Amino acid sequence: MKPKKFTLTYPWDDNGYKPYVEYELGMDESGFLMHINVRESDPRRRETEHQRDIYKDSCVEWFVNFMPESCDRYFNFETNANGAMHVAFRRDRHEGQMLTAEDIAALNIQADIMENTWEVSYSVPFSLIRKYIPQYRFEEGMKIRTNFYKCGDETEFPHYGIWTEYALEKPDFHRPEFFGEIALD
Repeated sequence: MKPKKFTLTYPWDDNGYKPYVEYELGMDESGFLMHINVRESDPRRRETEHQRDIYKDSCVEWFVNFMPESCDRYFNFETNANGAMHVAFRRDRHEGQMLTAEDIAALNIQADIMENTWEVSYSVPFSLIRKYIPQYRFEEGMKIRTNFYKCGDETEFPHYGIWTEYALEKPDFHRPEFFGEIALD
């Protein structure tokens, strides 16, 4: 798959804080590759351990259903500038299975903080997807349903960016019915 790039909008903007975020989704023979670049100086990054409240820090999130035609669950990958990640396989906000430390290690998370930007990269191996969706097999032309987010609930300027917008008064990222569709060509 040729890498695809995505940027965000901030429909719930209350304070004017809208950091530019670019997601680049690619793929190789072993799985999906994610690279996220955030133009933001001094991001809040208190969490250093996985499976914590990453959304309170300056956070980038990828929610994705890898097999929407036959699976009603999605993964949520939430990462801060330290490379700490909260990740689960979910039906919705309330019902989900946290990934194990071994699963998170397989993502090969890399984070880098520079003067006015920070980046996060990780991979999602097909073998990890099959652990949670046993029938998963990648085929050329498949479609995934997804959304990309940027948030920081306890940052100096709380903010909520989104790729596929929807008309709700308040941000609610755990809404797979509003995920956008991406063809994997």
